[in-house]
Amino acid sequence: MNTRNHLLAAAMGIALCAASSAFAGSADTASVSASSSPFSSIESGVKQWWNGSSGLNNWFGLGYPLADHGFSVTGEAKEAFFGGVSGGLKNQNQSNWAGEVKLRGLIDFEKLCGIESLTFESNWRYRQINGQNDTPSTGYAAGTIGPAGAFNPNHMSSGLGMRIMTQFFQWQNEKGKDPRFLIKLGWVNPYQDFLQQPLSKMFQNNQIESNKGIGGATGSYTIYNANGTPKKSFGVQSVPWSSSYASWGGSLRAKPSASTYVQSGLYLAIAGYGGTQTAIYGPNDVQPYTARNGNAVGTSKNSYYYNNHGMNFQGTAPFNPNTGSSYGQNGLYNVNEIGWTPKLGADRLEGKYAVGGYIWGQNNTDFVPATQGSAVANSSKSARKAYGTSQNSTIMGMYFQADQRLYAVKEAAPAAPSMSKNPVDSKNPAPAAAPAVSKTRGLYSFNMFTFSDPQNCALPFYFQSGLVYKGLLDARPLDQMGACFGAGFYSNYYNEYLDKTAVTGRPHVPHYSSTGVLEAFYCVQMNKWATLQPFAEWIVNPAGNGTVNNDLVLGAAVKCLF
Repeated sequence: MNTRNHLLAAAMGIALCAASSAFAGSADTASVSASSSPFSSIESGVKQWWNGSSGLNNWFGLGYPLADHGFSVTGEAKEAFFGGVSGGLKNQNQSNWAGEVKLRGLIDFEKLCGIESLTFESNWRYRQINGQNDTPSTGYAAGTIGPAGAFNPNHMSSGLGMRIMTQFFQWQNEKGKDPRFLIKLGWVNPYQDFLQQPLSKMFQNNQIESNKGIGGATGSYTIYNANGTPKKSFGVQSVPWSSSYASWGGSLRAKPSASTYVQSGLYLAIAGYGGTQTAIYGPNDVQPYTARNGNAVGTSKNSYYYNNHGMNFQGTAPFNPNTGSSYGQNGLYNVNEIGWTPKLGADRLEGKYAVGGYIWGQNNTDFVPATQGSAVANSSKSARKAYGTSQNSTIMGMYFQADQRLYAVKEAAPAAPSMSKNPVDSKNPAPAAAPAVSKTRGLYSFNMFTFSDPQNCALPFYFQSGLVYKGLLDARPLDQMGACFGAGFYSNYYNEYLDKTAVTGRPHVPHYSSTGVLEAFYCVQMNKWATLQPFAEWIVNPAGNGTVNNDLVLGAAVKCLF
């Protein structure tokens, strides 16, 4: 494993140093008698650190004093191993390490200078994968396993390196996580505020954890020379539904009642948002069946990268159809959502039911209509190729969410001790209190469905449905286990477009049908700030067109909070 990838090991090392320094002069250490073992103070410090609230012991003891003056810093470090057992792309590594470190700084202006309810939040991230480098010909194949498109087994394989994340001001009319009014302005990301499904974040597959079917590969077209060689390509990025996107904008959230809310956001639509990427294998980037090279089936065909590290603050230049540039246009990005958050039944089980929609307002192309090119010699259009005719298609989509706690564990309340001196009363104590409903333990479900226009989205239909049980074992009340199935269905318009683009030497491109993923995990809560999570993923028809065998991935992830 590459030493650069030992993010978690480094964090743990810092934490150990913090523990030894922070506890060197603590009251517990000072109380140890001189006759104690020389290792007693170290053992006491390690125990106190392990049982503390964070891996860095509240930032070396400085966290609480800084918070009193309005400054706080939190973060997390994660390291995960992905091992391909069977299937997947032929020309990629079968195992891979990936890691990330996140930092969140918060300034509370009420504590700092008396301005009530106003905060500023600054987020930063570093991601690294084993084998990553900046050379496209060698860096990408080592960067991931399995298909690296939307159903990538590893959700951390995009936006690599150091990256500026969201930086914004926030005002809310009252304290708490669910205020009646909330305004956010700055360098922001709708992904952080809309379609929030916390249970899905416990999974590793990119489609389940991040994309959720939004932003499937958008339509594009290519103008070919008379000899069949490509001359110009047109298109844009897919809708950026990922943590790696940020742009100028803001959102407003309001609650008409205690159990309903409405929120809306408007942002600058910036192309080329992804940062340094691993290989991007879209539906047409895995080598299809061909008459000339049948042995290449199941291998990657193309890869590309771009790098802005989240600092593309100025946006991009206007779209120029004469240059054939796939990136280089700005527009408006709008997301809206309304929701209902009831507490159902006698146990008041929490739920969330929401419907939302998004508009990605950049110039784009449709798969249809497709016009046949001219046969004139030296023409910019090939007689054998089809090309799109629409350059102004706004991408729109909708999503539906239904999350519900299904069952709450009943925890028996201990019987109150008898205070009576009467022997008769002592023999007939008062009955024990009724079992109390656990605040967290129980069975939870999460479900969602997304839809976008099949004329300019290659994956217009997606759904996922999962279950998570918190505290299944009485001896392990903080552990969690879960399973989720997600499936995406490809556009028939896309298949028709591919049929029209058939050329000599590639008379048949296999049609795309669907891709599915089943993932399961068990998360061990080691203490208040560290978890160990083994997982398994089974990806069915990873490339969507039968060119890649079903992919079985086993792995484990460790995460620490600090």
